[in-house]
Amino acid sequence: MEELDVDLLGSIHAHMDERGSSSSAYVVPMESIFIQGARTQERCIIVAVPHVASKDVQIHNRRIYSDVRTTPDRKRRACLMLAGGAVALSEPAVTGAAPLQYKRLVVVWILADEVAISDYPYSDAVSNGLLRASLAADTSAHWNQRGTNLHAQVEPTVVEVFDIFDIDSRIPG
Repeated sequence: MEELDVDLLGSIHAHMDERGSSSSAYVVPMESIFIQGARTQERCIIVAVPHVASKDVQIHNRRIYSDVRTTPDRKRRACLMLAGGAVALSEPAVTGAAPLQYKRLVVVWILADEVAISDYPYSDAVSNGLLRASLAADTSAHWNQRGTNLHAQVEPTVVEVFDIFDIDSRIPG
């Protein structure tokens, strides 16, 4: 694993503790989190779910798809489903990282028992699926379920990440 900026990871932990959040995503420049990386404009997403064990999510399952989920305050949000459907990541995190430009989505996971990195292929088809989910979330159609999840044979969702922070190198205070 590449060397990560432990100060930034520590700031994320402190920020989550301060907010009382159980799951958050932070969109950051790759060069802010990877210490010896090449100069790049590419951004990645740090998904912080410190109460979820690595055994509960298959973060290296590279299948991703889009879905519409309902937030705790009953708002519908387009999400990119990661880890075989175990993690619902809200659309603003994905669009903030601009993965289509690099044809990949890099995710740094902060889990209860490890910090890990996943690299997901991101194509036009994935981007269009997220756009369709976003349009569906914005419609006035009535939904009776927590999510629309029409995808068969996926893992049950373990965590939904709706708290998104877009940062350059410092955690908002």
